[in-house]
Amino acid sequence: MVCRILFLTTDSKMCGTEGMILTLLRNLDRSRFTPTLVTLKGPGDLVQAAQNIGIDGYNLGISRRQLISGFQDFRALVNKIQPHVIHSFLFHSNLLARAIKLFDRNIAVISGIRTVYTVKDYGRLYGFMERMTHSLDRFYVANSQHGLQSVIDDMGLPERKLIMIHNGLELNEPNESAASIRKDLDSEFGFDEKAIIIGVVAQLRPPKRHDLLIRSIARLKDRCPHARLLIIGQGDIEVDLKALVKEKGIEDRVVFAGYRNDVIRLLHGMDIFALASEVEGQPVSILEAMNASLPVVAARAGGIPEVVSAGKTGLLCEPGSIDDLGQALTQLLESSDLRESMGNAGKERVRNIFSVERMTQRFQGLYQRCC
Repeated sequence: MVCRILFLTTDSKMCGTEGMILTLLRNLDRSRFTPTLVTLKGPGDLVQAAQNIGIDGYNLGISRRQLISGFQDFRALVNKIQPHVIHSFLFHSNLLARAIKLFDRNIAVISGIRTVYTVKDYGRLYGFMERMTHSLDRFYVANSQHGLQSVIDDMGLPERKLIMIHNGLELNEPNESAASIRKDLDSEFGFDEKAIIIGVVAQLRPPKRHDLLIRSIARLKDRCPHARLLIIGQGDIEVDLKALVKEKGIEDRVVFAGYRNDVIRLLHGMDIFALASEVEGQPVSILEAMNASLPVVAARAGGIPEVVSAGKTGLLCEPGSIDDLGQALTQLLESSDLRESMGNAGKERVRNIFSVERMTQRFQGLYQRCC
């Protein structure tokens, strides 16, 4: 029997979770599983990407406040697709998928979280709703051991149904050489040949702590005059971050590149990857950076220590500490040998542990159990 799976997620903008879903869709064994993608809201980039690889995709176009009214549209779509399994990602999608179980007990629901749950960051209502509805799940998946432990400790979910599956990465390489890509970066963003490019790929939201990176660059402008920060992503705090750059007088050292669909290519032209997030699951952006042979500087948050081997593939710092972050960046900015050795070790680690084949096999095993 071919198992029909409906993948349900909240957003359709291509960020970390959405990229992981697309990777999983691309690598599913289509002789055993027939996937369909549904997103709650637009703009539809993920849906379009799924359709481009021959997978049916639908955007319901509903907001958080329209979950109840939008449920009827979702239920009609479920009746049309007749899935054996609904695999939901993120809080609102989890609730919608579980609600279907009230009408069709034969559908198996796999839900989950893509970050590390904390009451401080997500509030008590989130945890309460998960506790009240999780009994409708067959499995609940986290992408890091830290994230798994958080739903046990802070949400009170039972261990018997919890599964940890690390994100996996498709080991894609650009067709161009790193030197050629770097030349293009210098030309596009106005970097000189002595620049040491620190890249960050993340939505511009407060928990990602881009402000710490900007403040670090300002502190290091005399000691490390060639350091340049390339910020890739878009979000609600872009205006505030640009104002901070202006306040610190480092407009010539920080570039906002906005949303890019060529992130993997751009990574191969950088020197260091940095992520100062205080709340994380298991960032795909770090895996992509390591696969591009970049040393990583990151906060010791969520599942990041499960990915970055401290002292070997990168340097970890205390979340929220600008002093720790600055020291780690300085170490790498001042040593090209350290950057090279950590970058090479990171690439090897990704290929050995975080392969897309391993992730896909784990998920397919769950789907087969549900079917």
